Amino acid sequence: MAWLWLTAALLALAFCLLGLAALRARRQRETAQVHRMRATNLYAHLYPVLTELSAFTVEQVAVTEEEVCARLLRPTREVHFHYKEQGFDPPDEKARLALAQAIGSDLPGLMDPERYVFTGHRHRLRNGERSTWYDYLLTNEEKERLLNEPGRRDRVPGL
Repeated sequence: MAWLWLTAALLALAFCLLGLAALRARRQRETAQVHRMRATNLYAHLYPVLTELSAFTVEQVAVTEEEVCARLLRPTREVHFHYKEQGFDPPDEKARLALAQAIGSDLPGLMDPERYVFTGHRHRLRNGERSTWYDYLLTNEEKERLLNEPGRRDRVPGL
């Protein structure tokens, strides 16, 4: 009977190790895709925009089929980087994920799970195809903290 438990434990351990190896391989693939994305002309044109945005508090960054859109908390405004207007073809789904991950690591704070939530969204296009887009969104707690900092003139009571 003990050999049965030992066999089951060894099988469970083997499955865990296989799963861990698969996760490691996936992480390496994603890291390689992010490095390739950073080497593209698209990212070279987008990077100055990201550098400019790093001076402000970003409320949301969305990487969609048509654009990268950043919404600022203070001052309240939106910044759009349309791929076609900049002379680039829209990135495919894998490239959008790599682009979102590169942006997340290059804009200060976006990778902090205490401040931002990273989400992938799937929706159906008008032609019936499905598409995925990604965004980083400032958490409500962080937004409240930033808007209600002591000494701010634009404090929002009860937000």
